Amino acid sequence: MRKILGLLFLLTGCFRPHYDPQPVDLPTEWRLQADEGSTLCNFRWWEQFQDPVLNQLVLTALKNNQDLHVAIARVYDYYGRLGIVNSNLYPALYGNGSYNRAETSLNIPVGLTPGVGRINNDFQAFFNLSWQLDFWGRYRSASDAAYAQLLTQIEARRAVVMTVVSAVADAYIVLRQLDMQLDISKQTVASRQYFLKLAQDRFELGETSEMEVMQAAAEVESTKIRLIEFELAMSLQENLLSVIVGENPYAIERGVTIDLFKYPVTIPTGLPSDLLVRRPDIMGAEDNLIAANALVTEARTLYFPQFQLTGAYGNESDMLKNFLTAPSRMWQEGFSAVQTLFDAGKISYQVDSAIAQRDEALFIYRQTILTALKEVDDGLISYQKNKELAEEHRIQVAVLAKYLELAVLRYNEGETDYLNVLDAERTLFAAQLAFVQAQSDSFTAVVELYNALGGGWVIDADAMATTLNAAEVEIGNGLLEHIL
Repeated sequence: MRKILGLLFLLTGCFRPHYDPQPVDLPTEWRLQADEGSTLCNFRWWEQFQDPVLNQLVLTALKNNQDLHVAIARVYDYYGRLGIVNSNLYPALYGNGSYNRAETSLNIPVGLTPGVGRINNDFQAFFNLSWQLDFWGRYRSASDAAYAQLLTQIEARRAVVMTVVSAVADAYIVLRQLDMQLDISKQTVASRQYFLKLAQDRFELGETSEMEVMQAAAEVESTKIRLIEFELAMSLQENLLSVIVGENPYAIERGVTIDLFKYPVTIPTGLPSDLLVRRPDIMGAEDNLIAANALVTEARTLYFPQFQLTGAYGNESDMLKNFLTAPSRMWQEGFSAVQTLFDAGKISYQVDSAIAQRDEALFIYRQTILTALKEVDDGLISYQKNKELAEEHRIQVAVLAKYLELAVLRYNEGETDYLNVLDAERTLFAAQLAFVQAQSDSFTAVVELYNALGGGWVIDADAMATTLNAAEVEIGNGLLEHIL
């Protein structure tokens, strides 16, 4: 018996899932030529904007963002699930103690055993052992799947970190955009109020008609409307940013103006193949594929017999004083094998389902890579073209400012009517707002590009977020080190 059990123990887990990394057709370079630089984004790119307020907002979000709290807690959940699955690999030992006292009925026709009274005590204490032998690797496959699922959740947490950091940067950039557009609107209101006063003075002197006054008044009101719209949008943007950083809505502190933000010196794109180890969503999709592959092996083991060892050891006595004596000792050992003979195809359907889920995970993995390649290409193109657009808008604003200056000069000299000034003002105001929008878009493109590239900064920010949030979740000793 012991030789058989020893052989089974040596063969336990002889069937294990085998995963071969999936070949992926990747381009050798990006469609748009990028700057030469480091192949890994291992720095905190948001610090390149050189705005200390933005830096603090990112840090606050990594500590307080509620979606990030959820993702961190989910990793703890899957770490616990892994422990539950791994426990099936080891024997289960239970202690069982009981005391029973019973009286036999006099109305039972069967007589009492000689020497046994009507009232009896029964003291029991046993250790029960149960061990489901993992002969075909069923539980080891489940363990491999659970471990891969844990890694999937860790990568999902890192993806949330990427999203949170990018969302903070995007929201802050838009807020500074609205601030600048609000300032431009205030300046334009002041300018148009000046021309309204000038038109009123000229009308009183009989040098112009009332229509010119009404035109100037209408322009003042239209600009005030835009000013109120920007004030509304700014307040809503502050509320949005407050929620992202995990705090109640409040007035966000401001740092440098958007026109003083700094562009990155280089964009360290690396090669397309680098995304496979830099993007959390790609790594998570592959971990999910590994888990699905292991679950196929687990399902297939159900075709084979399941073996179990059982045993019990303890004492039983009707008197407490004899409970620990040798005659009270009891033990039992056993071995069982169960083979499914007929289940109407249940196991086959389970295997088919597991294979289909593995294929689904494979297609999701491939689609995730395609999406990542698209996002990086989009980011590179947007980064370059938005910078060019911002520069063209800057030149346009300079030209239109000169045009307005000349129009005002000719108007003051009486060489042209107010319509030319009005047209110049309108065009310049629209161009100034568009310029600020273009600046905002160009910096947002930087954010989206770094978000698409992934990189070492994600691991750094993830470790920071996990450490900052460790006190918020009850965890066991050493668990934090396991999941970072």
